Amino acid sequence: RGFRKRAQVQAFYSILSTILDAQYNSESSSGTSKGVTIIDAGCGAGNLAIAIAGLLSQSNVNNNVNVNVLAVDVNNQALERLSERASRLKLFPPQTVLQTCSADLANYDYIKSQIPSHDNVIVVSLHACGAASDMAMNLAFQCDNAPFVICPCCTAKSLTKRVVDENKNTNVNNVNVEDPLVLDPSASFQRSGATADIEYPRSDWLQNKLSTILKNGKINNTNSNTDEQYTLLAKVADVGLGPQTPSQQREHQRRAKKIVELDRVLSAMERQGYDVRLMRIMDHDPLVYGKGELLLGAMEGSVAANVLMNLPVVDEEAVMN
Repeated sequence: RGFRKRAQVQAFYSILSTILDAQYNSESSSGTSKGVTIIDAGCGAGNLAIAIAGLLSQSNVNNNVNVNVLAVDVNNQALERLSERASRLKLFPPQTVLQTCSADLANYDYIKSQIPSHDNVIVVSLHACGAASDMAMNLAFQCDNAPFVICPCCTAKSLTKRVVDENKNTNVNNVNVEDPLVLDPSASFQRSGATADIEYPRSDWLQNKLSTILKNGKINNTNSNTDEQYTLLAKVADVGLGPQTPSQQREHQRRAKKIVELDRVLSAMERQGYDVRLMRIMDHDPLVYGKGELLLGAMEGSVAANVLMNLPVVDEEAVMN
């Protein structure tokens, strides 16, 4: 597990540092200079946020760009643990700052209010369960179509729709917010469940594929619809399709997971005009570990898009375009 976490952090850091360098060079040539806020959406206890803040603080990027790592989670206990761990980290403000934000990921306006004005934004997310990964992507859209780097997990959890209490008052970062999107952080199914604005399939591409399959009668169940087919796909991506041999199960999981994640990134291309790419972290064999996909996106023609579309590939099988 520690080996995989190291590989995940290295992948995120490599992408982020390359984007930051490219943006700095672009802005310097035009006579402008902006700070950057990296939002870690669904940060938990800070496995990614703390590592990224520490690495950026010690890198050459630190000399050029003021970086604010904003760690966002609805679970206050996790944020307290993050702050405790980060207290032992040597950062170099104002070049690098690590802050926490207690908020539901769907509370986009509140999260945006925590970002310093005029900062460029990059949204990252590592293993935000279920629909939380979709919320991370939506957050990027809300932040003036910011670039995103997302590694999702637990696709089947997104199938649960949130149950909201319209009359619930919740305190978020000492600000009283009357907002049905803010949830009981102890309810895992609520954190990972889809809000009303998130529907599956996410893309027209997959919606059309499933509709064509149903239209051509390739599904035995004549009463099936695209929602039911997506539900099956998401469950297979998580646990496979039994009864079958272990190797058959892992292969079905790999193929289903690839389709689910392609559906996500292609929705960003269709709806927001993003350049997108689906890759896999090195040393994350999908037949052994099914949480290594990287969803990459940035506005077409942007500096970040140029970086993402030209990332080097070590293993052609790790690229899923």
